Order: sequence, then structure tokens, then C-alpha cells
Amino acid sequence: MQNLPLFVLDLAASFVLAAAASCRARSTGAHFSGAAVLACLAGMAAPLVRDGLLGYAAFTLNQGEYLAACVSGGVAGILIGQSSRGWLSFFWLDALGLALGAGVGTVKGLMGGLGPTGCILVGVLGGIVGGLVRDLCLGDMARVVEEEMYATAAALGGMLALALLLLTNLPQWQSALCGSVLVLVLRGMRKVKFS
Repeated sequence: MQNLPLFVLDLAASFVLAAAASCRARSTGAHFSGAAVLACLAGMAAPLVRDGLLGYAAFTLNQGEYLAACVSGGVAGILIGQSSRGWLSFFWLDALGLALGAGVGTVKGLMGGLGPTGCILVGVLGGIVGGLVRDLCLGDMARVVEEEMYATAAALGGMLALALLLLTNLPQWQSALCGSVLVLVLRGMRKVKFS
């Protein structure tokens, strides 16, 4: 039986990663069809890589909800990317996608039987891979290597989610959400610091 709240968080991660990709692409002048394709690539990357590492990549491909989330996120990002505040919107969409990907990835790692190190690794990869695909496709410097509080934020959020899972009675989705909130706060602090 699928954990419905965790599944919804996972779909939200794909939606937001797709929106961030199409927002960034559209704000740099990309054609809307190219932005939509990039949105699907970035939004599907996180669950595909994570589930592939856990040994069940076909699960994501058999769930039409992931593609629907990516297409919806892509359309939303295209609309947002055309606004005058597209860059600021992109920053927060990217931060939220990183946060949700890391939190959900860490929890799914534990559900898949991994130890603590494996859970954190899957969480970090689940958080950064969507942004990495986006940045590489757009020819941008990858934020994961350019910014000091990107992969580190994902790792710290994953550690919090894992600690809550192992040491408290919080449900899996709440642990993932708490880890995601920490990532979002750390990314937000970076934005305030450099604004």
C-alpha cells in the first residue's frame, strides 16, 4: 500500500522541479515547447534516479501522476518565467524542489532498506539531480557546484528527516516535510545573505 501523503510530497517535488526548470528556461528566452520538455526532464529526474538506486525504477515510469505533475509544473513555470520577477520565483521554486526531493529521497531510502549513509546519499541525489539536469541542459554553471549551501542544505535536511524517523514516532511524510523545511530555511538564509 502506497503511503499517500508521502506520494503527494513526491509529486509536489516533481511539480516544483519542473516549474523551476521551465521558469528558468523561459526567463532566458527559450521557446515554450523547449521549456516544457526541459520541465519534464528535470521533474522526472529525481524520482527516476532515486527509485533506480533503490532497485525499482519502473515504478516511476508506470505512474502517470509523475508525468502529469511535470507537465503541470512546466506550464506553471512558463507562465511565472515571463513575469518581471521570474528570477526571484525561480530561486524559490528551485529551493523548494531541492527541499522536497531531499526530504522524500531520504525517507524512501530508509523505506527501501538502506542504512543511514545510503539514505542521506539517496536524499541528496534526489534533491540535486533535477536542478543538475536543468542547469546542464541550459548551459548554466550547475548550482550544486557553484553554491555552498545547496548540496550541504540537502544533506542537512536529509539528516534531520532521518533522525526524526529513527528517534521519534513521526509518520514518514512528516519527517520528510521537517527535513524539507530545514533545507528551505537554509536556502532562504543564503538568499538573504547575498541579496
